[in-house]
Amino acid sequence: CALHKEKPLVVGVSGGPDSLCLLHLLHTCGYSVLAVHVNHQLRPEADREEEVVREYAKNLNVSFIHTRIDVHQFAADQKLSIEESARILRYRFLMDVAEQHQAQAVAVAHQADDQIETVLMHLLRGSGLAGLRGMPYRSTLPVFSKTIPVVRPLLGIWREEIVEYCEQNGITPCFDASNADSRYFRNRIRNELVPLLKTY
Repeated sequence: CALHKEKPLVVGVSGGPDSLCLLHLLHTCGYSVLAVHVNHQLRPEADREEEVVREYAKNLNVSFIHTRIDVHQFAADQKLSIEESARILRYRFLMDVAEQHQAQAVAVAHQADDQIETVLMHLLRGSGLAGLRGMPYRSTLPVFSKTIPVVRPLLGIWREEIVEYCEQNGITPCFDASNADSRYFRNRIRNELVPLLKTY
C-alpha cells in the first residue's frame, strides 16, 4: 500500500473484527495511526460500538476521533438508500479528518471475503472489466478527495483469519447483527450466494 510510518494514517474503525484487527496490526507495526469512528445511529448497539472503539483506542494509546451522523435524514433528503447514504457520510468524515491532520491516506478494513462479494455484486449488476477487477489495495475516490488515497491493507486476508487473529491477540470485537439481514443486496450475496458457489 506504499505507506510511510512517520506520516499520520487515518484508520476507519467500526468496532468489528476487521477494523479492530487493522488498527491493531498498523499500530503494532509502528504506524502513526488515528482511530476514526462514525456512529451511524442506525442500530440500538451503535452507541456500545462507539464505546468499544473509544476504549480500544485508549488502551493502544491511539488518538480517537468520532462523529454521529443522521443517515435517515440524509437518505430522505438525497433520495438514496440507507447503505449508500451511510457510505457517503462515512467517507466524507474520514477524508475531512485526513485533511485536517494532513494524513497520508485513509485505511479501511476491506478483506478477501469483501472482495469476492464486491466482484459478484458488480457481475450481477452488469459490469465492465474495471468492476470485475474488484477493489485495489490503493485507490483515489475523487468524489471525496482528489489527493488522499484509500488503502486496503487486509485485502488479501480472509475473514476467518482475521477472527483468529483477534482471538490470539485478546481483541474482543463487536458483531453487527444487521449483516444477517437479507434485505441488503450484499448480505444476500454473503449469506446465500457465496455458500452456494462454494459447493461447486
